[in-house]
Amino acid sequence: MNDIPFLGLSLASVVFLSLVHVLADMMRWRRQLPQKYWLSFADGISISYVFLGLLPKIVKGTAALPESLGRTASVLKESPFLPLLFGLVVFYAMERMVEKPVDGLESQSEPDTLGLRVWIHLGSYAFYKAIIGYLIVQMDNPMSIVVFVLTMAVHFLVVDYRMMEIHKGAYQRIGRWALTAAILAGWIVGATTVVSPVLVTLLLGFVAGGIVLVVLEEEFSREHPSSFKAFVAAVVLFMAAQILI
Repeated sequence: MNDIPFLGLSLASVVFLSLVHVLADMMRWRRQLPQKYWLSFADGISISYVFLGLLPKIVKGTAALPESLGRTASVLKESPFLPLLFGLVVFYAMERMVEKPVDGLESQSEPDTLGLRVWIHLGSYAFYKAIIGYLIVQMDNPMSIVVFVLTMAVHFLVVDYRMMEIHKGAYQRIGRWALTAAILAGWIVGATTVVSPVLVTLLLGFVAGGIVLVVLEEEFSREHPSSFKAFVAAVVLFMAAQILI
């Protein structure tokens, strides 16, 4: 469990992140600014954080794995990004399952009431958000917490847009609140349990894989245009902030 000052900061951070989903639809600038600009800018921030923020932590974490883990430690030390690959594959599987038509179902149901597939998709993202809430508790550096939370807030806007686009009413009525509750639930679990550094490293890799998949899907989507200039501007901005920090 973290010290009291960091616990308070992490709680405030999680509450802030939970409000992103609740208030996302009320943000006027999202309606005024063309989607291709703010989405690509958010994607640029997210992917920059993966490469400049998360991957170094993952490498450092796997290098410090205890030899008592045996073969698992050696495998992860040789392939530190294996959890990232696993996370990417898992979320890719979820996306494919949602996109693949079910025989006869699409003709009988509305896009936001596709039954089990919708709830599995929402459930996978709720698990993803719970991990993020869980990870925030494990951080013991104020600057790391601030950078992580701000980056996740931007990333959550992209996820919110995507979920609203796919599930529409189901996400508006239930999904948004489920993701909000998941972040808080993850924080509670992290604040009340003793966590192995090994697990934290694995979860960081898993989250990184999910972020990479979301960014790639949005930037290469045929359904809506993206802005390479906004994406590059975000990358350059994040790189400059990283160097200054």
